[in-house]
Amino acid sequence: MIELAIENRVARLVLQRPAASNAFTSEMLSQLLSALTRAAAEADILAISAAGADFSLGRDRQDAKAGAAPFEAFKLITDVNAALAAFPGIAVCSVQGRAFGFALGIVMRSDIALAAADARFMLDEVKLGIPPMFILAEIGNHLAPKSALDIVLSSREFGADEAKKIGLVSRVVPDLQRETDTLLKELRSRDAGVLKASKRYFAAVRELPGVARGAYALVEQTRFAEQRKH
Repeated sequence: MIELAIENRVARLVLQRPAASNAFTSEMLSQLLSALTRAAAEADILAISAAGADFSLGRDRQDAKAGAAPFEAFKLITDVNAALAAFPGIAVCSVQGRAFGFALGIVMRSDIALAAADARFMLDEVKLGIPPMFILAEIGNHLAPKSALDIVLSSREFGADEAKKIGLVSRVVPDLQRETDTLLKELRSRDAGVLKASKRYFAAVRELPGVARGAYALVEQTRFAEQRKH
């Protein structure tokens, strides 16, 4: 249900449960974790996409009810989220159709997200009586607080243009496959070390107070230049 192919340091991860709109079962989450772990070791670029009309409806609610005890189930989700966040290269997500719940979190945690014009998004947990703590733990790093709480608390569905406006996706594109292939080609043409250093620095500098960022940039830019000499 999770397909992974790695070639030339590019990992292509595809959600392959289109008959169920790629809703995540516990088995799919386990496969996803394994795929992300392998990709981190073998690839510089990770391309996440989905088969069928929808990216994913999020967790399969029937599977969740019949599955493991809450702590074990939530621990698996935590591990998947952490593995995606820790991917050292560039993670690109391509979204068509619906991306709800947990799937929206995958989009959010990716470094670059491309959305088809027909993409739809929703965080439906509050409507279902569930406080979405995994999303709330991270969403403030990606969206402005009022935009974040609006989509979390209202559980409303919204489109690709709004997702771009609030910063959930990078671009809305007319031809998702073509634009994804073009982006991956561009990223493959870049120095992988520079891509990784840029991502690593961007994450680190956001944790620093503004007055310290210039000095940190000086240190890190110098360190990178020195490493390239050897």
